[in-house]
Amino acid sequence: MPQSILKADTEAEKNCYVRSYLRRPDAAFWLDLLAPPPKPTETDFTRRRRMTRYSLGAALGLSAFYVGLSLVFNLKDSQSLIWLNGISVACYALGMWAASLQAQHIARLWLMVTLNTQVILVTWLMADAINSSVFCFVSAALALVIFDAHEKKYRALFTVIPIVGLVIASLELNPAYIGIHSLPQGLLLFARVTNLVIGLLCILLLVGVFNREVLKAETGLVEERARSDRLLHAVLPQKIANELRQSDRMIANRHPEVTVLFADIAGFTPWSSAQEPEVVVSLLEKIFSRFDARLSHLGAEKIKTIGDAYMVVSGAPDPRADHAHVIANLALALLEEIQLVRQETGISLDMRIGVHTGSVIAGVIGAVRFSYDIWGDTVNTASRMESHGQAGRIQISQQTKERIEDAFVLEPRGIIDVKGKGEMETWWLLASK
Repeated sequence: MPQSILKADTEAEKNCYVRSYLRRPDAAFWLDLLAPPPKPTETDFTRRRRMTRYSLGAALGLSAFYVGLSLVFNLKDSQSLIWLNGISVACYALGMWAASLQAQHIARLWLMVTLNTQVILVTWLMADAINSSVFCFVSAALALVIFDAHEKKYRALFTVIPIVGLVIASLELNPAYIGIHSLPQGLLLFARVTNLVIGLLCILLLVGVFNREVLKAETGLVEERARSDRLLHAVLPQKIANELRQSDRMIANRHPEVTVLFADIAGFTPWSSAQEPEVVVSLLEKIFSRFDARLSHLGAEKIKTIGDAYMVVSGAPDPRADHAHVIANLALALLEEIQLVRQETGISLDMRIGVHTGSVIAGVIGAVRFSYDIWGDTVNTASRMESHGQAGRIQISQQTKERIEDAFVLEPRGIIDVKGKGEMETWWLLASK
């Protein structure tokens, strides 16, 4: 290969490599930053309430610590500093009391006013000789933590005030009113380093605790989302539940070929009329739980239960070619389960099952309580197959018979008169081959 071509390829690769770093600004990113913030949730309010209480407690403890230091070292002319920190301790205690009374707005304002006043006055009294101005950064960070994005005035106010405090500290407009120069240089150095370390730790603590609260809230949201998903999947097919969660559009589909099963527990109504409600519900729970397990294993979709009736479809919402075979196997499995229940309980129960194959319309209805349902002549015919059937037997239509006769043992029933349909030729499903 000529050297010129190799060189051109190398240059092209290099240019492509460089362009990967020189991307255009992400407009969506900046537009998202400039967009109005979302409304705070109850979880967000709870998080900020906690941060307010934590901050009040920390400020009270630090102020009490500085009062103790002033008393121990007996600084010259330090009475004003002791009084300032002592009053701050009392103010923080009042803020905690307000927070305990659920007066959160007052507690937050009380905290920020006290903290900024204390920091600026200490900086002014000591000419920032011990780096007390570092707490201006803490105050500004705290304002962003305890006030949400919609409280812009408070955020701006309590961010500007610490900036003023930093300006006062940097200009050194006044000498220290506290007799600090008589103190050993080692003690002053210790005080400076201590304030820097404590200030940095306060900022890190604010960030850490806030991140912890955010993570806790997000974990709660994830758990709540998982719980709501489980509930949604319990009443809707998974595919439909996912569509409903991702879009607000109406869910309505036509399925050209599905197989529908209707099953009714024969003998249940006379028995239940003489039983206590708890006994009736307990038996239905036992029966339908077994049915649901078989249904889930075979991959069919339960539409609903109405009293002691059971309605199932295969081929919707997920189309499948073997829908008729799935329903045929399910029908045989339901007969097995009801026989086991009869043996275990001694109650004379049996199943009357009807099956039909055809097209349906499927969709979700209900604005508050969602329900996935199917409609059409196929549903009505399947219901008629059940109601015109016999206890302990599975009646299927001509359409279903044509799709499963290669894999199942069938017995002709003959022509019957079906309400609303006229004469229909039907078969009994006996077993699989």
